[in-house]
Amino acid sequence: MFFRVGGKNALVVGGGAVAERKIRSLLACGASVTVVAKRISAEVRRMARSGSIRAIPCSFRDDYLNDMGIAFAATSDAGVNRAVSRGAKRRGIPVNVADSPDDCTFLLPAVVDGSGFIAAISTNGKNPGAAKAIREFLEDHEAELSVRMERGRRRTALRGKPGKVYIVGAGPGDPDLLTVRALGLLRSADVVIYDYLVPEEILSLAPRKAKRICYSRRGRTSGHGATMKQEAVHSAMARFARDGKSVVRLKSGDPLIFGRGGEEAEFLTTRGIPFEIVPGITAAAGCAAAANLPLTHRDLSSCLMFIAGHETAEKKSPAVDWMRIPRNGTIAIYMGASRAFRLERDMVRAGFPPDTPIAIVENGTRRSQRVIRGLLGDLSLLAEKMEVRSPAMLFVGNSIGAIAPKETGSEPGVSRTTSDVEKIGGGA
Repeated sequence: MFFRVGGKNALVVGGGAVAERKIRSLLACGASVTVVAKRISAEVRRMARSGSIRAIPCSFRDDYLNDMGIAFAATSDAGVNRAVSRGAKRRGIPVNVADSPDDCTFLLPAVVDGSGFIAAISTNGKNPGAAKAIREFLEDHEAELSVRMERGRRRTALRGKPGKVYIVGAGPGDPDLLTVRALGLLRSADVVIYDYLVPEEILSLAPRKAKRICYSRRGRTSGHGATMKQEAVHSAMARFARDGKSVVRLKSGDPLIFGRGGEEAEFLTTRGIPFEIVPGITAAAGCAAAANLPLTHRDLSSCLMFIAGHETAEKKSPAVDWMRIPRNGTIAIYMGASRAFRLERDMVRAGFPPDTPIAIVENGTRRSQRVIRGLLGDLSLLAEKMEVRSPAMLFVGNSIGAIAPKETGSEPGVSRTTSDVEKIGGGA
């Protein structure tokens, strides 16, 4: 059934979230909308105050249907909805009743009006709950869909090719921070090789049929050291690629920033195996943004350094000469949570002021994110008292203290603490 509502008088009975969607759609089509409801949401009241609609805050009466060209029943009271339906049918007015196909003379699809696309979902009235679920899924992924629409002509490039290895950055942990290319390759992978830092929320995006292989369990793999573990990864990448599989080597953060992506690319090059490196948001950038920590600041920091806080056993001496590190920049230290005492000692000995602001971001960008703020001179005590665990990023520099944390109103699951050591010790 097709009919125009532009210029028609439309009655919406109900003032909640479902009614809001009907009202917006009617206004977009140019209808003159009257809303009748005992309880009206703040948004509907705002539309009424602006003059966009007429709102009548009372119970439905049959005579409100007079002179209407179309009617919608969207209350939580089935009896009221049926009364609207009966009155509209007697007058020959098209009527739609939310979640009750038998009371409708026409059905509406669930509509998603995205950026560059409009999607309509209908189950012909048989399963409105399913249509709603699909609509909500599309709304949750609207940003991704919009990007895919922009790149529609390159859609085929988002799939992995047989016999090729993709060294893919998975970002700091939040699935929403995956790049579009990383998501496309992951969803088409035959084999996914990953380590424990990649969360299940991201791994679940791979096809069910994809083979998943984890060669790392928090620094140990069945008793083997890091060298043997890396050799096992190399062997697996080569074996599956030669078998004609699309292999995604999924790495936390960015593959080329303390992710051994260079070693793996070097190995594949010497074996003649095709590969591609797909960048990801590195932990320093992701964790800093999630914790509101400026990495650079015009007044406080003009340089940024990424430093590995954990050296491999093969190195006979520390690779970082703290005496040569600028004091007026920001330092992002990866894998340093377990070496807080040594880092504090080395930096203070090298001349870094003990009152330099620091922040530890544990499980950055994830639901369990924790932010611990303090001063460099308290670093080891903070790490011990707060029982910091990997994965965690350490940030040091004056810009880290530029944005003061809120004492109240923090997001759920995120705790922010100060450098008050006595307070931390007393609350433990």
